[in-house]
Amino acid sequence: MMMKYQVVILAAIVACCHAFAPPIHQTSAAAVTTKPNTLFLFDLKQRLQQNQRSPRQQQFSRHRIPQEELYYLSRGFGFSSSEGEDDSGSDPLKVPYSIDLTTSPTHISVTNGNTENQASRLLIRHLEIEDIKPILPEIVREFGAIATTTSSSSITTSSKLGDEIATWIENFLFSFTVLVGLDQRVERRKKGYDINKNLPPDHNVICLVEVTPVTNENGNAETTYYTEQIVGIAELSWQPPNPTRNAPPFVLPYFVKTLISRFTPNSNGEKEADESKLPKGYISNVLTWKTRRGLGYSRVLMAALEGIAVRWGCDDIRLHVDADEISGKVARALYWSIGYEAVPDKGNNKLGYEWMGPSMANQGLYLVEGVPLLYLRKSLKESKAYVQ
Repeated sequence: MMMKYQVVILAAIVACCHAFAPPIHQTSAAAVTTKPNTLFLFDLKQRLQQNQRSPRQQQFSRHRIPQEELYYLSRGFGFSSSEGEDDSGSDPLKVPYSIDLTTSPTHISVTNGNTENQASRLLIRHLEIEDIKPILPEIVREFGAIATTTSSSSITTSSKLGDEIATWIENFLFSFTVLVGLDQRVERRKKGYDINKNLPPDHNVICLVEVTPVTNENGNAETTYYTEQIVGIAELSWQPPNPTRNAPPFVLPYFVKTLISRFTPNSNGEKEADESKLPKGYISNVLTWKTRRGLGYSRVLMAALEGIAVRWGCDDIRLHVDADEISGKVARALYWSIGYEAVPDKGNNKLGYEWMGPSMANQGLYLVEGVPLLYLRKSLKESKAYVQ
């Protein structure tokens, strides 16, 4: 009996340690990464080996998003500083941006051409307070703690009970962290776009929403209404340009980020120049719902965030991605295909890379809290990555 209580107490301590550890964000690319056995708190590292997806799951459908829409989004939603416009600090999503899917030649249903109940439009808009609770289950499924199943007869009842309690505690703390963190982000985004506040825009979390027509037949009359469903989220924020650290789960004031940036060494192991000691645009928390992957939605999220970064005045934008050969393969392919390049570690931070091969340091590999991640950067000056 005493042993059972010891297991419960130990599981609770382990879960709490995970909950309040510094976050390790693996921008899981918009999401086409493999589902891990165990994932931890909001933006924390994946601890266990991930399973390969079956060949059938790896077959993605053709993109349904018009390429010209992606280019328009990535260039700042039509903003052009060369034309003398002075709205770089304005909110590009004050009114949700709509993409018509019915005009695309690849408007093909996954149900053998039947377009009934298929999304006709995509909306890109801000995350609002009322959106947080509805999307929480999907976030927990993707990033929350998942108990590892085993058929071994050597696993005792006490061990199973301890695992279940640890999983429950982790998911509870995870949910609480997500609720608080996203609530902070929504409030910070509103302050950043408020002309009465002397604050730069920051922590812009966007939603990708499917708009689907639904037809009801009532006798001889037909009525059509539209349903909206969030199918993806992603975030743009200002972060210190430190390849060995990720964005924290909670919002930091901009002046704190500036102070941290002043003491952040660059990839050459030296301090940044005075004019560069400022936070940089950073993409994180990119997630497309599992049932909507392979439709090009990740590219829409990335293009929209890059467009917002252009409006913020960013010259480039950065992110971390999983360096694992299996779990990060699709994510890396996505980022490289839209113009992201490695920021090589030319300093003294190569210790521990040998097991991944001698060339990994030149691919932007950094050990972040013991987890190998790639640090990528993309120039936002007239990028043509979204033009066919």
